[in-house]
Amino acid sequence: MNAPRGNANARRAVILDAALRVFGQYGYRRTSMDDIAREADIGKGTIYLAFPSKEKVFQALSEHLAQRMLADAEAASHQPGTTADKLAAMHTAWFGTYADTISRSPHAAELFDAKHRLSADLVADTASRYRRHVRDVLTQATAAGELDLDSADLTPDTAAELLIASARGLHTSASSPATYRRSLATLVRVMVAGLSNPNANTRSPITTVHRP
Repeated sequence: MNAPRGNANARRAVILDAALRVFGQYGYRRTSMDDIAREADIGKGTIYLAFPSKEKVFQALSEHLAQRMLADAEAASHQPGTTADKLAAMHTAWFGTYADTISRSPHAAELFDAKHRLSADLVADTASRYRRHVRDVLTQATAAGELDLDSADLTPDTAAELLIASARGLHTSASSPATYRRSLATLVRVMVAGLSNPNANTRSPITTVHRP
């Protein structure tokens, strides 16, 4: 694909798409700027106009993927459905996207290491933001009486941490991205079922009083 001339954002997108494919094929260490330019079907000099080094390309790619995953997870948190539906869709957007991109590569371990080594602050920030999205959904479900976290001695924060840590652990035993996605959905539904408020169906509905 030729990068559109005169459009810096479109050209940047083409470079990052090409970089994702090349990093997945060769790993971080073996990939060169020449490889990325060849895959993007543009001159190497054009890449250097946007990114001064391979490291900067990788960091920009990490940020691009993280922002996309966060946006998809946030959108899932606002979709109609049960708390389990929302959390399962959020986990699919966050962890499932990772499985569909990095984990498919034979160099997944190297790419994962490079991401943490070159983009440590980004990794920490986006992980924290995702945890807050999960916490907010759990907080809303608790306030609505759907979940009873107190009985399990959990807060929305600790419940979010438990759900996220469990999702990470499932990845090591998953045989494929599809299997991992199914396991994520099962994990969410089991945890939500275990934390469900047994009196939820008998609670009085919340009404809004409109004052004149």
